[in-house]
Amino acid sequence: MVQEKHNKLLSAIISIGLLSFLGIVVETALNITFPQLTTYFSIPISQVQWLTTGYMLVSTSLIPLGSFFLRRFRVVTLFRVSCLSFLVGTLIASFSNSFNLVLLGRLCQGIADGIALPLMFAVVLDQVPKKKVGTFMGIGSLVIAFAPAVGPIYGGIIQDTLNWHFLFIILIPIIMVTWLLGELSIEQSSPVHYVPFDVRGGIFLAIFLTTTLMFIANLTANSSSFKLYLFLLGTAFFSGLLFLLNEKHKSHKLLELSLFKNKRFLQLLSAFFLLQFSSLSMSYLIPNVLQILFAQSPGLVGFLIAPAAVIDAVLSVVAGIIYDKTAPRLPIISGCIIIGLTFLGANLFTPSIGGLVLIYMLFMVGLSFSYSNIMTYSLSQLPAGLVNDGNSIYMTVQAYSGAVGIAISSSIVSLLQKQQGSVISGTKWGLAINFLTLFFVAVFTISLCLIALRNKVIKGDKE
Repeated sequence: MVQEKHNKLLSAIISIGLLSFLGIVVETALNITFPQLTTYFSIPISQVQWLTTGYMLVSTSLIPLGSFFLRRFRVVTLFRVSCLSFLVGTLIASFSNSFNLVLLGRLCQGIADGIALPLMFAVVLDQVPKKKVGTFMGIGSLVIAFAPAVGPIYGGIIQDTLNWHFLFIILIPIIMVTWLLGELSIEQSSPVHYVPFDVRGGIFLAIFLTTTLMFIANLTANSSSFKLYLFLLGTAFFSGLLFLLNEKHKSHKLLELSLFKNKRFLQLLSAFFLLQFSSLSMSYLIPNVLQILFAQSPGLVGFLIAPAAVIDAVLSVVAGIIYDKTAPRLPIISGCIIIGLTFLGANLFTPSIGGLVLIYMLFMVGLSFSYSNIMTYSLSQLPAGLVNDGNSIYMTVQAYSGAVGIAISSSIVSLLQKQQGSVISGTKWGLAINFLTLFFVAVFTISLCLIALRNKVIKGDKE
């Protein structure tokens, strides 16, 4: 009976995680096919990029509502809505020859990801025994971490052998199998009850999240004007302020913002932000530098970076097991130190194809040991009633830190390319500045983790 329950829970986590996996696969695969799509639809690449930007805006606006959804609706109901929206979006994109319809399909997929991503970790935190939560969080991270390795290869194969419609068509049977697996395995462990939805707070929060993300995304857009930046920044500030004032006196809060007064929670959340910032910076830098400096084809680059993603995926589970068997500080601090030493080495050696691939692999080793374990430990320190709120905050920060990482790393490269007057020379200097920046970020991350884990025995630690 115990083994059967264990297998059923594992199947439930994998079925929910697969939706997020498919979303990331499509997103990274689409990046490879952007040139093909600009030709097919006869539109500029800035418009095609809305297939990714629109997806991110929708999913990021829904992620913070995860805590409310879990209080109000059953897990299987949320899973069904997520599967249905992903399937509908995939069908629309599969058989449409209109860009607007393909964009609509991507927005539907964004709804699915915005619900599924926090849902997977919520199920782990709610239903997995404490002594195994690290292992299961590692499994959840594995499902998502493996997607960036699959996406570029998948997109490259589709581009070389079929047309872009098959990016979506191939997903249809996978979604159906995923849906069936979830229906057979997902169980409800916590009671649900009616909770009124704060419409005004939801609108303020959606505006704040959307305008903030658009501001970050537009940092690298050459066509963006100062007036647009000012408008987005002003709108984000005032909508955020209105949300805070609105939540202050609400009995049923969309997000428990008092968590930000918890020093340890804030320290670990900041470390988590910086690790994801570094991860997405690297995911932008390594493929682009391999193509620009070393003239590697997109398909070959996909295969060169795949081992790093595989390492991250597999070691996430190993790191979770270490977390469960030892003190949480061991994998967390070790991972952060590995990342720091990796960037120290990156600043001392001349870039080469093999060197960049090795740096990326070593970085992923450190990331796998620290990243998901920071979230696991941080949420384990919260009262049971606040865990879902903490989970929603972590998932929201994950989306934004990635966007910031890409925006800053790409901005540095673009700035140096203009300054040097040469794409090759500018990229080389841009890589050097980025590696130096990421080294200081790694040092700060280590400091945050050491401070947060400095007590000899903390609730949730092993003796």
